[in-house]
Amino acid sequence: MKITVITGSARKNGTSNYLADEFIRGAKENGHEIYRFNSAHADVKNCIGCNACGMGTKPCIYKDDFVELKENLLDSDVIVFVTPIYYFGMSSTLKKVIDRFYSIDPQLKEMQNKSILISVQHAPVEAVKEPINAHYQAILSWLNMGNAGIVNAIGIESVEHLKQTEYPKQAYELGKNL
Repeated sequence: MKITVITGSARKNGTSNYLADEFIRGAKENGHEIYRFNSAHADVKNCIGCNACGMGTKPCIYKDDFVELKENLLDSDVIVFVTPIYYFGMSSTLKKVIDRFYSIDPQLKEMQNKSILISVQHAPVEAVKEPINAHYQAILSWLNMGNAGIVNAIGIESVEHLKQTEYPKQAYELGKNL
């Protein structure tokens, strides 16, 4: 199975990237092929809604790192979104990548593949995860994707703290059991 993991944290050694690593470790142990794209360190322009792409009928006007991501997305069986929760939502760098899905919208809808959400929040409040989960479900509904799992790590202060919780195991098992 081909899996594209899109991370959204600028912290290379942060909590959400740690969970991405655990997910990837489990998926690789199960023989899956992984392509990882770090949106925070990639050159991806903002979609400006110019519609030059014709919503997937022509190439996007931008020739940036999304071109490589696009090829992997369109060849994937599973797309994994990994993000810290910043003020009730995903990171802006991950959102920017998802906005560019507009240029391949019909192709993604035809694929009817699966998706996973892995998020980390510092706030120890359950309600903070609700907006990101709702946004994720809306994306899945629009793109005809199935949900293959969600890990919402709540109340995480640091990687050291995260390692003391069940969340790394949940991410690992999610990858391992695909």
